[in-house]
Amino acid sequence: MDYEKATLVCCITLFLVVGVNAAIYVSLADKRTIGQIELFRRATNRAQKPWGEEDQTLQELSRKVAELKEQERNG
Repeated sequence: MDYEKATLVCCITLFLVVGVNAAIYVSLADKRTIGQIELFRRATNRAQKPWGEEDQTLQELSRKVAELKEQERNG
C-alpha cells in the first residue's frame, strides 16, 4: 500500500470535513441570518395575503391624500 497517497487522501478528507463543519458553524452563529421558522412565517403570511404590503402602502397614501385635502379645505 502506498502510504503517501493514503496520507494525502486522509488529509484531504479531514480538511473537507473540518471545512464543512466550520461553514455550518459560521452560518448558524451569524445573528443577522433569518431562521427557517421566520422564513416559513413570512412565506405563510405572503401566501395568505399576497398583496398585503401593497395594500398597506396604498392605505397610507390614501390617508395622506385625505389629510392634504382636509388641510386644503380648512386652510
